[in-house]
Amino acid sequence: MLRKLGTLTLLSLAAAGWAIAAGGDSTVKIMTQNMDAGTDQSYIVAASLGEMSLGDAVDLTYAELQASHLDKRAGLLADQIAEQKPDILALEEVTLWRTGPTINTAVIPVYDQLATLLLQLLARGAFYDVVTINTVDDVALPGSKVPALRFTDRNVLLVRAELLRPALHLSNVQSHVFQAVLPFAGLQIHSGWISADVYMGNKQFHLIATHLESTVPGVPAATDVQIAQTKELLQALPAGVPTVICGDFNSDANDNPIVEDYTPSADMIRQAGFSDVWRVMHGGDPGNTWPLYLEDQYPIAFPPQTPFERIDLIFSQGMLIQKEEQVLAPGAKGFTPPFGSDHAGVIATLGM
Repeated sequence: MLRKLGTLTLLSLAAAGWAIAAGGDSTVKIMTQNMDAGTDQSYIVAASLGEMSLGDAVDLTYAELQASHLDKRAGLLADQIAEQKPDILALEEVTLWRTGPTINTAVIPVYDQLATLLLQLLARGAFYDVVTINTVDDVALPGSKVPALRFTDRNVLLVRAELLRPALHLSNVQSHVFQAVLPFAGLQIHSGWISADVYMGNKQFHLIATHLESTVPGVPAATDVQIAQTKELLQALPAGVPTVICGDFNSDANDNPIVEDYTPSADMIRQAGFSDVWRVMHGGDPGNTWPLYLEDQYPIAFPPQTPFERIDLIFSQGMLIQKEEQVLAPGAKGFTPPFGSDHAGVIATLGM
């Protein structure tokens, strides 16, 4: 989980529609998955507090990325997605890491989580196309011993590409960056969301995929920014149209006051008339989704963790809730990392 501070064909779908196969003429299977950027950027935060030099922090972050097995994680996630076959896949923390001699020339790819995942899916016979990429942050910082390191944070919406029975049709696809941003250490930390209209025959619903601002211990402004983003999101929704909102909300939907992400954002969405699909289907089961392992602090090696927050969520309004489940991408015994991401994926089957 980011505590936020190959060849790829991009499809421009804002004007043209996109048809996909669905699990049934009146149902849709939607999955949300945070991929995990491979670092929580704690070294960068430490540098901002004067605890180490920025160059050393960048060097350590680079080493952390190399130890995080991002390519292997993509394979684990691809196994999970290929098995579940969601019709619509919302991804968060789909990072692109690049390097170069200077911050202005850091264009050499180191890890591209989207390209790697698509190739891994292709190898498994699972064909997904990119609907749109929501780029929210693009920051380059200089290292001391290593070249400059550039971090590009993205949300991505994918659709299953088998067109044998085009039951669903996406149109009016838009990428948004929240107006509410977090100022931190001289940077502006952004978050965003993707919106689309989804047609199921002669019926329609509105889809939102988002990643709200992370909470930051000791920085109450981060929670304030997240609340402002939630308000902005709710105000942008069309009136009178069935709607699904999914993603990583960084807000514990179980309202546990002792966890880091104890914020009102999930409650605000429920209070706006949305059903928390997990709560509807599973009642008092907490269904915590994060963290499946502790942060990727180099050189510590991925100790497993019992999840204690439910922050990966799917909300619906005006839809028929048929099923919701959590899915994990575990590795083989003795394999590190233990999971494809520190977040569980969440899948809901909804109808109209």
